[in-house]
Amino acid sequence: ACEALGKMGEKAATNEVIEKLVSALGDQDGWVSESACKALAYMGEKAATNEVIDKLVSLLGDQDDSVRESACEALGNMGEKAATNEVIDKIISAIGDPESRVRSSACWALGKMGEKAATNKVVDKLISALGDDDYRVKIGACWALGKMGEKATTNKVIDKLISALGDRDNSVRESACEALGNMGEKA
Repeated sequence: ACEALGKMGEKAATNEVIEKLVSALGDQDGWVSESACKALAYMGEKAATNEVIDKLVSLLGDQDDSVRESACEALGNMGEKAATNEVIDKIISAIGDPESRVRSSACWALGKMGEKAATNKVVDKLISALGDDDYRVKIGACWALGKMGEKATTNKVIDKLISALGDRDNSVRESACEALGNMGEKA
């Protein structure tokens, strides 16, 4: 049911549906919680109520890595509406998660929050993520830095993205190129 509602996207984002999905976020079965996160992710900003955001933030500490990953994705899809200091701090912490899928999803979430998330703390954490062992985390960090606008266009960021152009993974090199291109003339 969560999956079907999610595929309907913003059209399904009624108060009643959101209320039921918030309830499903607390299900003891991780698959149900993950599915509710994904449904809310599809609904994006339309589902970005304080209650939904608070519940998703709490799931960033769930024992199931799939739930943590999906919670990051949902918060990211809520964009600037979810970009409060508390949410951003929790997502920054998720960049240190033991599971690479969660770290990658956290980078993407911060990128989707755009310039509103472009604090020095976030930029520094994304720079450190460029040194991750997992290529997906590095790609997410490149993408996020490229989406943060002028606030992320510092000499330090540009130097790290230039270094990423020498990564052994071609997808990381491509993402670094795109991030530098998104930074425009300043890069």
